Amino acid sequence: MVFRFISLSLSLFFLECASRIVSNLPIPEESYSVTQKVQWIQSTNEFTLRNQSLSKDFIKLSLEEPFLLSFTKDTISKYRMASFQFKETLQKSCNKQSVDDIKKEPGKITIKGKLTGKDCSTDYQLLFQTKSDTEVEFKITLSDPSLNRIHLHYVSHPEEKIFGLGEQFTYDELKGKTPFLFTEEQGVGRGDQPITTGANLMAGAGGNAYTTYAPIPHYISSENRSVFFENSGYANFDFSDSKKTKVEFWDFQSEKSLTGTIWIGTSSKSLIEAYTKKTGRFPKLPDWAYGTWLGVQGGSEKVSDIVKQAKDAGNPVTALWIQDWCGRRVTNFGDQLKWRWYADDTLYPEFKKFVKSMNDQNVQVLGYINSFLADTDPKKPGDDFTNPLLTEAKTKGYLVKNTKGEDYLIQTVGFPAYLIDLTNPAAVRWTKDLIKKNMIGMGLSGWMADFGEWLPYDAKLYSGIDAKIYHNRYPVDWAKINREAIKEAGMEGKIVFFTRAGYSYSNAHSTLFWEGDQMVSFGTNDGLPSSIVGLTSSGISGYALNHSDIGGYTTISNPLRNYHRSKELLLRWAEASAFTPVFRTHEGNKPLKNWQVYTYTKPDGTKSLGDEDTVTLFAKIARIHFALKPYIQSLVEEASITGIPVVRHNYLVEPDDKNLLKYKYQFFLGDDLLVAPVVESGNIVQEVYLPRGRWLHLWTGTTYDGYRKIQVPAPIGKPPAFIRVGGKSEGLIRSSISSIRNKD
Repeated sequence: MVFRFISLSLSLFFLECASRIVSNLPIPEESYSVTQKVQWIQSTNEFTLRNQSLSKDFIKLSLEEPFLLSFTKDTISKYRMASFQFKETLQKSCNKQSVDDIKKEPGKITIKGKLTGKDCSTDYQLLFQTKSDTEVEFKITLSDPSLNRIHLHYVSHPEEKIFGLGEQFTYDELKGKTPFLFTEEQGVGRGDQPITTGANLMAGAGGNAYTTYAPIPHYISSENRSVFFENSGYANFDFSDSKKTKVEFWDFQSEKSLTGTIWIGTSSKSLIEAYTKKTGRFPKLPDWAYGTWLGVQGGSEKVSDIVKQAKDAGNPVTALWIQDWCGRRVTNFGDQLKWRWYADDTLYPEFKKFVKSMNDQNVQVLGYINSFLADTDPKKPGDDFTNPLLTEAKTKGYLVKNTKGEDYLIQTVGFPAYLIDLTNPAAVRWTKDLIKKNMIGMGLSGWMADFGEWLPYDAKLYSGIDAKIYHNRYPVDWAKINREAIKEAGMEGKIVFFTRAGYSYSNAHSTLFWEGDQMVSFGTNDGLPSSIVGLTSSGISGYALNHSDIGGYTTISNPLRNYHRSKELLLRWAEASAFTPVFRTHEGNKPLKNWQVYTYTKPDGTKSLGDEDTVTLFAKIARIHFALKPYIQSLVEEASITGIPVVRHNYLVEPDDKNLLKYKYQFFLGDDLLVAPVVESGNIVQEVYLPRGRWLHLWTGTTYDGYRKIQVPAPIGKPPAFIRVGGKSEGLIRSSISSIRNKD
């Protein structure tokens, strides 16, 4: 569980509003032309920076109360399994503000004054600088370096809606909510019961509605405004007051300032394009990436048999993802891996030849890596695990240190391990060499680049950077290292790695995202429905290429209630995934407890959970995804140029349809394919809301007028989806899907 001691902070939010800003200079009501189209407008009650031609405000600051506040707080952090608890103690409070000078110059506005309080005083400067008529940068600096918390408040319209802030799983719109941004394990359950309570009692690992692997301090609003903060410390965004937005960043002084960018535009897509122009865009996927990625493990004989079984059923398998290429390690949590990054000769003898044999069948092979190096488990008597890479990394000083200067031993789920220090240039070179030699050199066409969110808050790093602000940057650098290894090997555009943890600028380095470890359930906060929200929310903040584990991952066996994957859940998840950029399965952490997309019997007679009907139905669903390859390919190319996501939030496509926004588990693939996946157990008829225009049901060919709710049959294998009649891509989608509609 991530329990934040926030009662003090919340009370401060109310105390802050008690006093009006003191002005030590007359503030005449006037307007100043910062540029030809951007105006600075002053009144006795507020400051406004506005684009007059668009009649849109970059920002509006109320003078009825302080819009800047700052504090000094001591923080105690507790860390377990990448779930964090923080306890704050207030030391200094600068909750009164004065405005002492406003300097107006072509292209910029500078406000100076003081923040004061009991035993607290600091000068501040707030600078707005125009980069264009639709882009403004801001920078806030304070003279007192001991102040480690800063609050910025600005006016919001009561009807304004907020979208984004990275990968959110519970809420697809954030007005009225209080999200925090800190990359960590998303939690087990995240509010779904009884699993969340159980996870909290057992390991403090339940999470909540805001825990996420991949937050980003960027959002767009229904007023066609986009706000991005450059800082990487822990952050709170408070949208609970309908008339204002409150933003708090921790440890901003380590970055010298609070800095960011505000864009305004005529559409949400133009805002995403502007944001990703600054922060980066995903490259195009290679041609092989558009088929089924079969996630199987268990050795070369087993995975070869399952690939053949799938192909024989007509499944367009183009990739085999074997996370246990580095070896299997069974723990209490389930089937885990040997976190030592070279091929396991027991499971995969002559690994390079095995990879080539798969390539000869037009199947690419993908592996797994993370930035940990595992150690022997002292809790397991007679553990014979060895890790020569860990020995080397310890000897060369490549590991993250604790407060005593020792290598930081971290208890992960199943066994202890050490994190590689990504601020150490020698450790970075060593890690890239491992990837180039042991993965690319073996013929792998990609891998899961896992974790990234586990850096302890009190870690000591080679570069001297404070872990408090590097914690959120760690997964960005982890992606960067993987990407650089690919480039250095001359394999750019041919290899795909997928990451789950991220922060600002991850989209400049990752080649693909996936949503991490959802429960094998229909739970709204941590099951199949949450994966839809994760896709739509993350696309707004730059994760244009994203997908989830088909069937979910986290499997729990418990005397009170088991969470084991059912046949229905597996196939419904596959249906939703058929309309995402990548179609990839996962066996889950306890493969023998989960229903699988294959049938297999081990030599000892142990059978997997599965049947021939599942193999057939899964192949049918996989053919939907593969048939859409030309359309998805066009969207991936568009994303590489514009940053506009492949899977699109309803607001991006139909911003004026308030009814559509109520259907948060519907989404668009591009602009012209509306998808309404079944996310509840037992549903065989689905209610769908159709927006403006006319819509062609994918399976029956029936055409419906928009602005209405309809009921459509939803048998497994025919997920509710509709083509926009008259849409730019109508012909492409129709021609792509016609063969499977007639055949299946």
